Amino acid sequence: MINRSLAPLILFLALFAPLLASPRGEARELKLAHFMPPVHTLHEKVFVPLAEDLARESGGELTLAIHPAGALGKGPVQQYKRAVEGVADITFCLHNYTPELFPRSQLLTLPGMYRDAVEGTDKLWAALDPYLKEEYKDIKVLGLWAMSPTVLITRERPVARLADMKGLKVRTGSPGEVEAVHAWGGVAVTMPITESYNALNTGIVDAVLIQASALFQPWNLAEPGKYVTDLLPSPSTIVLLAMNKASWESLDPPHKAILDRLTGHQFSRRAAAIWAEMDVVALRRADSDKDISRIALPAEEQAAFAAAVAPLIAGELARLEKKGIDGAAVYKAVKP
Repeated sequence: MINRSLAPLILFLALFAPLLASPRGEARELKLAHFMPPVHTLHEKVFVPLAEDLARESGGELTLAIHPAGALGKGPVQQYKRAVEGVADITFCLHNYTPELFPRSQLLTLPGMYRDAVEGTDKLWAALDPYLKEEYKDIKVLGLWAMSPTVLITRERPVARLADMKGLKVRTGSPGEVEAVHAWGGVAVTMPITESYNALNTGIVDAVLIQASALFQPWNLAEPGKYVTDLLPSPSTIVLLAMNKASWESLDPPHKAILDRLTGHQFSRRAAAIWAEMDVVALRRADSDKDISRIALPAEEQAAFAAAVAPLIAGELARLEKKGIDGAAVYKAVKP
């Protein structure tokens, strides 16, 4: 027989226990971490609009709190690890900082693999399911895109021909860039972009190999730099917007569908185009800036630079083969 004093409680539990047990319909906030300042184009024109679209389409049930400038952990090198371990739900990562985790994907960063960022992004997504997905098994891929081919920003010595590279100390951000600089006759000094301004300003390096947008905000390399050499058959960079797997799996199916719709290939193409436009604008600005001179590499010197790095691709494919990785299949699918 039911105790009369417990009857109201039993009735309450019978009616409302299903609602109390289910998280569906409750607001959920995801944390997105990146290392750029809030004035960076990716923050303002890619991540903030993504947060706004997510809040709108989910009716406020799924939101995105953006933590810029290393707020959830200093240093860009650890960004991928932070996504895997759940320090943040979503992180922005540069493959170049952990190239050993992405050997197949890194083939896209070899010199001359694509002409512009959108083309490189399309190649990445075309290769993702058949060739690259094993490299992303520990996270959920929200974005995957390519950056523009790099330029060379120099402190004192203009580089207008291959011979000008001899002995030049060049900041690099990846093993592929190191090999390219060595093949051109320079000396590679690997460091994060966050250290590049001081290194160039103090003469620790003579040059920085990076996308042209770094000339101005937020990295301002046009201040210590005096010359920028464009049209190099240079290495490039690919980037990743990674989501912690447990965070992804914990979302309700409707929220997963919304996030899938707002991210993926088309989102990545837009992000690539937005970032690449910064490079175009930066080079145009360099043309009219009295403090920095732009050098468009002549066709014959482009050929000389390309010939110097040509063995790198064959060498990289051979290295991967020794590790039991069929890099040749990936290269065949994405080669120019």
